[in-house]
Amino acid sequence: MFQLDKLPTVVEDEYIRRFLPKLENRIKNGNKDSRLSCKQKSVLLPKWKEELPDETILKKLLVGNPNEIKSLNDELMDKMVGIRTSRNKLQKKLLLIFDFERVFDSSKRNSYWLAQIIGRNTCTYCNRVYTFTVIHGKGKNDSERIARPTFDHWFPKDKYPLLSLSLYNLIPSCPICNSSVKGNTYFSLDKYIHPYVYESGHPDFKFVPDVTIDEHPKWSVRIEREAGSKEDNTIKAFALDDMYKMHGPLEVTDLMMFKQNYPEYYLNTLVDKVINDSKGKITPADAYRMLFGTEIDSKHFLDRPLSKMKHDLLHYIGVI
Repeated sequence: MFQLDKLPTVVEDEYIRRFLPKLENRIKNGNKDSRLSCKQKSVLLPKWKEELPDETILKKLLVGNPNEIKSLNDELMDKMVGIRTSRNKLQKKLLLIFDFERVFDSSKRNSYWLAQIIGRNTCTYCNRVYTFTVIHGKGKNDSERIARPTFDHWFPKDKYPLLSLSLYNLIPSCPICNSSVKGNTYFSLDKYIHPYVYESGHPDFKFVPDVTIDEHPKWSVRIEREAGSKEDNTIKAFALDDMYKMHGPLEVTDLMMFKQNYPEYYLNTLVDKVINDSKGKITPADAYRMLFGTEIDSKHFLDRPLSKMKHDLLHYIGVI
């Protein structure tokens, strides 16, 4: 739902260095459950019998952008399915070759390295939950690797096994969004927001407070967006309308009660005072972070939970 920056070339090169050699070996020397025919091997790894095989396709599968890997996946699968293999059987073999469980789930060394490299503090999809990568000491062994975000396959690996290890198909997320809500839901690039696909003006949505007057005001929040848009489809897929309503009695109420009990000029004066009293040591972004626990720069929304919601509500009440 939120934007992730493309990783530096040096990271992509390191990703290839770490994972390409063993992937090649699994293609060349699969066991009885994962063995491909010679022609199928040639589709993925041309000249695979030679000392220096052509690694172009595998490198693109590992670090290509989402549009590239989706097109490449479809092209390669069509070629391999046509070689005396049912799609279902081929997918099972490829899941064992592009073995995400072995490479990441069973290897804390790899998964924690990637989580640290991406370096986002909250869930990419919901921005509600901290997803810190927590390492004790230098993190040289598994006992020192304590916690990390889960990696969601934006293109589900059961349907797209060739993309199981694709760098830009692994989205750092919280367990709620990854497992409880999304699961193996199929997303298409033309209908849903992909965190690594930049589109001008996206994501285009905002949080607006709602209130029900009974004996006391009861605050909730809704997410405004264009019906049928990529934002709309993605918000519904992750049940974010319902998820964010749970914050109505909590953070939303806190901000709105703050607004009701203090005049607008006081809030703005408070921010200015914090900045001025610091004598240049505190920036406006620092002040909002200190006072409201949020980020005002959209580039940093994923640094703190609920930053987008708080930003929009502060804008609504005239503080930003």
